[in-house]
Amino acid sequence: MIYLDNAGSTIVDEEVLKFFIEDNNKNFANPSSLNGLGLKENYEIVNYKREILNTLKINSTLYDVIFTSGATEANNLAILGYARKNKNKGKHLITSKIEHPSVLNVFKELEKEGFDVTYLDIKADGTIDLDYFKSIIRDDTILVSIMYVNNECGCVLNLDEIKDVISKSNNKKIVFHSDLAQSLCKEKINFSLFDMFTISSYKIHGLKGIGALVKKRNIDLEPLVYGGGQEFNLRSGTLSYPLIHSFAFAIKKYIKDFDKNYAYIKSLWDFAYEELNKISGIKVHNDFKRHCPFILNFSTINKESSIVVEALSNKEIYVSTKSSCSSKLKVVSYVIYELTKNENEATNSIRISFSKFNSKDEIKVFINALEEILNTIKGK
Repeated sequence: MIYLDNAGSTIVDEEVLKFFIEDNNKNFANPSSLNGLGLKENYEIVNYKREILNTLKINSTLYDVIFTSGATEANNLAILGYARKNKNKGKHLITSKIEHPSVLNVFKELEKEGFDVTYLDIKADGTIDLDYFKSIIRDDTILVSIMYVNNECGCVLNLDEIKDVISKSNNKKIVFHSDLAQSLCKEKINFSLFDMFTISSYKIHGLKGIGALVKKRNIDLEPLVYGGGQEFNLRSGTLSYPLIHSFAFAIKKYIKDFDKNYAYIKSLWDFAYEELNKISGIKVHNDFKRHCPFILNFSTINKESSIVVEALSNKEIYVSTKSSCSSKLKVVSYVIYELTKNENEATNSIRISFSKFNSKDEIKVFINALEEILNTIKGK
């Protein structure tokens, strides 16, 4: 088996899994309980939060960590929670057209509630036009939410410049949120750029079912889940000590190993990019100002990508046609279409995404299989 859909989900790191299994045997209490084991787990969870903030090099006295079931819930809590709680300050919101569905669909819901949302175009080089962004900031703008690394094509958006525009604007009410699910441990990030950001475990070789919203303490949100008041009354529900411990460990491990992993992944990306460009009938999408090497996207110009992906799967080579969270919806990739304005390329895009567990030999097998499939299957 060759797995090249790591932007969809990563294999669980053995050390991370070991912590999870051991904790399920030893630390299985409810952290909200007032018995000794529950109090001990609650104390350690607070320490894990501080450890995560310190690992990300942000001030633990200024930020809180709110554990969620994953990035989708964290994005919902950040965007819905802030907009609804602060609608008296303004009802204008800004996001981009290439966000993950867990962001875009939240803004569409807020439009139904009377909020005015501006969806930013993305230039072909994967950046946002700063002059246009500056021009759309209004007195009633309260939230900007823009991802750092796009989950389909891997372009790195110019968020440091966006932050600079926000900071220099006359509107001091704007809160800046970013979906960092595809960025954590994959790009060097100044996390203090953001008032709120979203991270996820299973994108960094952790377990599914755990993510977090990190936010400045002075930001007020409206909760989405009501109950026992866990997580600062913002996300009620029993916390999973084993998931939290394993998540904190994964973050620490992969931040520590960042340079080594990044260099290795970059070598895989460079090799795959070079080999793909040798294949007739393929358009590799790489006209970006900055590119994250964990993701590579290309289009099959004369073949249907869905058939190509199925044929690869039959050879136990696993890639993706678009965002894993929306692959069963309409065929056209709105991300690739936004960048290329080419419907054929957007309809037939394929994403491969790498991890440290992939090898150059696997890329060679994938390339050979892809060439064989393109030469064998019928065209459109």
